[in-house]
Amino acid sequence: MSSQQTIQIPVGKLSSQMCAVLRIVTAEPHLSDAVFRFINIHDDSIDWEPIFALELGAGNRAAIQIAYAVWTDQLKAGSNLFEDALNMTPDLKRACLKAIGMRWNL
Repeated sequence: MSSQQTIQIPVGKLSSQMCAVLRIVTAEPHLSDAVFRFINIHDDSIDWEPIFALELGAGNRAAIQIAYAVWTDQLKAGSNLFEDALNMTPDLKRACLKAIGMRWNL
């Protein structure tokens, strides 16, 4: 999927977890292009293993780890979240914070 394409999201049918993950994934075009094919918004499901297998930069990898955490309410074993998060862009950091708030209804 190209970052130039519009992502069609069904209004009012998404779980808070899916909304939070989409907030993170769509914050950066490269990240969206890489992982959106593994997200099924219609079935409210995400295939995490191929996402974790992608060659992503440290900032995007941290964003995916946060997305996984808001999806599952747990950190992925062996993640280096806080060190990798130092490499996030400001927009991605804001998206991750907003996603956590969305997930926990803040």
